[in-house]
Amino acid sequence: MNVIVISRPGALVTALLSQFAARGRASINVSFDEVAGLGDELLRGALVIDADALSFLQRNVAFANAEHQRLLDLRQAILSRCRVLAVPYLLLSDGRVFGARGDEGITFYEADKPDAKCIAGEQFAAVECALVASEASGLVLRTGPLIAVQEGNFLRDCLLTMRDGETLRLNDAQVSYPTPVADLARVVSGLVDQISCGAVCGGVYHYCSSGGASAYEFAEVVCAFASQFVAPMAGLEVDEEGATWCPEVPELSCERILQDFGIKRLPWRAYLPRMIKTVCEETSK
Repeated sequence: MNVIVISRPGALVTALLSQFAARGRASINVSFDEVAGLGDELLRGALVIDADALSFLQRNVAFANAEHQRLLDLRQAILSRCRVLAVPYLLLSDGRVFGARGDEGITFYEADKPDAKCIAGEQFAAVECALVASEASGLVLRTGPLIAVQEGNFLRDCLLTMRDGETLRLNDAQVSYPTPVADLARVVSGLVDQISCGAVCGGVYHYCSSGGASAYEFAEVVCAFASQFVAPMAGLEVDEEGATWCPEVPELSCERILQDFGIKRLPWRAYLPRMIKTVCEETSK
């Protein structure tokens, strides 16, 4: 089963395409503006992954209203075609469809009713509703804050700030479950493997890497790993008003994906050494 990834450029789609290539699975990346040009012969027998909203909303507050509606219209059109052609549709979303913060100690389950408290969460919820309303064979996978080596990501920003000798003032109260894009790509690839072998493409699932951490705790681990590659770095300070996870995503229960697909959680710490080495090498050139 070939894969069509609908997404704008970014760390997530790069990780997805790399994972599929490593697995020997053919995949292509298109934008929503290019979707209408896909012929039925290409769609038929493929699986569609919709990563566009997640790619954008992980780095931005929200879509402008007009753009959000335009993309919904384009999404509904491809969903209609997928329903007719029996093409599985995997939508990537995140936990902002729920309203609680990470310092409120609430864990959300797949069956919980979305109750977004921010515009991005409302837009994710609208996208999820469009999938349900289409009656296509669709699965929703929600995640938490993604970490990557690309510019503008929290991991890279932490490293560059510390390397420049600036003290990082970080919140130590709000706990989240950072998820490397490579780990999310591993999980998506696992879902694709099983769906291509006959597993049902339906329902709502959650996946975040294991190991809750505040922004301060995360930066402590980053600093420890980074000391292997660069000179001693600047200090860290706890500050209730300091930087915290962006986006702010509450804790998600991830048991269902293990029960139904056998996909286990991996710790985000396992991915850090290679990611940190990459950033340090790129920025030292």
